[in-house]
Amino acid sequence: MDALIQMLPPFLRKISTHHDFPGQRLAERVFQVIVVISGIIGFIVGYYTQQLSHSVYIVFIGSAIASLVVLPPWPCFRKQPLPWQKPIDHTKEETKKDK
Repeated sequence: MDALIQMLPPFLRKISTHHDFPGQRLAERVFQVIVVISGIIGFIVGYYTQQLSHSVYIVFIGSAIASLVVLPPWPCFRKQPLPWQKPIDHTKEETKKDK
């Protein structure tokens, strides 16, 4: 994945590409709600028109909308980043062991 990111232009490499854990939970919930609502609407429209293709189109459009809403790393999905530990400097540890 890092090789693919290195192939991007420099201005695109600066864009954050992650969701934090609460953001992942929110994204999953939003995706499920949009897909279920589009499924219900698709079922009702398909039943009313007696066309399965109408149901499939509506569910497909709902899935596409949900993907556009959830997949990009919007700021609402990155509000609580994880506090990472500072990296350990192994050169200092080796000099302490040698003494």
